[in-house]
Amino acid sequence: MLIWVLLKLFLVEGILTGATSQLTSTGCGITKGCFRISPTTCSSGTDCEYFVSWLSDDDGGIVFSMTGSDASTYIAIGFSKSGVMRDSDVYACTSNSDVVRSRNSVGNTNVPNQPLKGVTNVTVSIIDGRIECTFTRQASINDNDVTYYDLSGNNKYFIIMAKSSGTFPLRQDGSINQHDDRVYNTQLSSFEDFSEGNIPDLTTPTAVTTTHDNKIASTGCGITKGCFRQPEDCSSGSECDFFLSWTSTKGGSTRFSMTGLNSATYIALGFSKSGKMSDSDVYACTSNNNIVRSRNTVVNVNDPTPILKGVSESTIRIMNGRIECHFTRAGSLNDDDANYFNLTGNNTYYIIMAKSRGSLKEDGNINQHAVDGRTQGRELISFQTFVEVVGEEDQLALILQKSHGSLMVAAWILFASLGITLARFYKNIWPNQHICGKPVWFVMHVLFMTLTLMCTVTAFVIIFIQKRRFLEFSEDLSGLLRFLHAVLGTVVTCLVILNPIMAVFRPHPGEPRRFIFNWAHWGVGTTAQLIGLVTICLGVGYRSARPLIAGLPEYLFWVVIVFLAYHFAIWLLFQVQSCMELRQDITEDMSQESTSQMETEQVEEHSRKPLGYSTMVGLLIIYFIGALISTGFLIFAIVTVRVSSS
Repeated sequence: MLIWVLLKLFLVEGILTGATSQLTSTGCGITKGCFRISPTTCSSGTDCEYFVSWLSDDDGGIVFSMTGSDASTYIAIGFSKSGVMRDSDVYACTSNSDVVRSRNSVGNTNVPNQPLKGVTNVTVSIIDGRIECTFTRQASINDNDVTYYDLSGNNKYFIIMAKSSGTFPLRQDGSINQHDDRVYNTQLSSFEDFSEGNIPDLTTPTAVTTTHDNKIASTGCGITKGCFRQPEDCSSGSECDFFLSWTSTKGGSTRFSMTGLNSATYIALGFSKSGKMSDSDVYACTSNNNIVRSRNTVVNVNDPTPILKGVSESTIRIMNGRIECHFTRAGSLNDDDANYFNLTGNNTYYIIMAKSRGSLKEDGNINQHAVDGRTQGRELISFQTFVEVVGEEDQLALILQKSHGSLMVAAWILFASLGITLARFYKNIWPNQHICGKPVWFVMHVLFMTLTLMCTVTAFVIIFIQKRRFLEFSEDLSGLLRFLHAVLGTVVTCLVILNPIMAVFRPHPGEPRRFIFNWAHWGVGTTAQLIGLVTICLGVGYRSARPLIAGLPEYLFWVVIVFLAYHFAIWLLFQVQSCMELRQDITEDMSQESTSQMETEQVEEHSRKPLGYSTMVGLLIIYFIGALISTGFLIFAIVTVRVSSS
């Protein structure tokens, strides 16, 4: 019995050791094929972001071993004929300790429950929050399943890997859900060329190895790499609207890494001699996992005809609605392509970047970017130097964004505040004065609230012209607050449109249902004002929550807060004064009833000013001055800001 236990332990240890040994770079490109991605040049599955190795066995199978950091739900490998997710043959090792097969349809929709066939010798374990997996897949099988790709012989495929850490858990049937992250390799690989030398005349293979910086950040900018970013105060690819870094490689090539918020369709880099889009040499990383080259003609019409050349070692992945892309571009080529700009030597160019969340053309080429989806450098730079460059936003987008902010500030800090205040506290201040047959307070209330409506709707339309979409939810703080700002702004716009519609159909004074309108009209107006002021606070930002217009000074947040305190303080005084007037009116009425001159005083009452008239007018003037100063200060800061964020 003891001998059997020792033998069993020996066999298990041998199996585990053999599986683990395949998750190292030892033998990569010599005895086995490897695909690996990491922040630095990794050497094993424990320090690689993605790692897969493969080698042939004696029975027509290919042994795959793979793992990935933070892959606690599943780690998957896909074989693709085109380099894109659609129609890939995918095998995922899951936290259920099994292997499942899936396929992405043409619309990139995961098709689960594909029959698992040709897969044996599965071992799955979870170590330190990551799945380690080994399985054998038959290179080919004799059936009519055209989605089971033949890996034998010289058949070549792109490698696609994906993983999940639980953001999208497994489905109830155990099949995989959407991934957290994915990468792919642009080299076609033949999986049977990486054998252990069973074929004597096998050519020594080269390992398929791709490395990139998983955390695109400002660390090393201006020292070990050149950087371009927009806005100026961002520090990483996850918070910059645009971020680009470059380093020099051997042979005169340049390694580029770029990303941008809200770039789920493409992120593009252009080299320009004039600082304009026309005749720029553009390279775009797309959601199809491809890099496409294009050129804008003199009239700024995108011409996708240039052939992609000089680009290698590219990796693309989509994370949280943004593309991260890395590629190497040859500095120059010995051909007659005058549009392939020479980045070597002392040649200098302007950097232009663009992005889009729209759609690609049917042939996979890029469409026009959004109004706010473009930025460019302020100066000519050489890519042989490690400089830091700050991008400037397109002027039209900047004007639209400033107009949106200014109109919303005017609407809710000045016009709405005055309009609501007049309706609440000033109905009895000018009882005998009318404008066009209507009480003064009513005419002024309608005027200010109409201005509020016009400013709000105009600002809402302007921001949609700029964004061309509704902001999507994002988990990071800045993205979350931007999304919340968009949601609350939409709610405010709906409320400010609803209130005048209710007013048109209101019951006449004295009718039984009039009180319902009074409360509804008051509730909608007050709610809109409060949400509007909160939305402005989110717009100007504070500390880690970047303002929606970058470059706005941090103290503007406190300007809004001070106005809110000022607003409620003055309203408290209004309320106290109103209560005092009501109490005094009751006292005088009781006094008048005990005199024989009541009728005479009632006649005189029509000609005298209401109680507390001077105090209420004085408070209104003070309130108006405070609101006007706050509005003017905020609008001035918005209009004069020099750098804008998208």
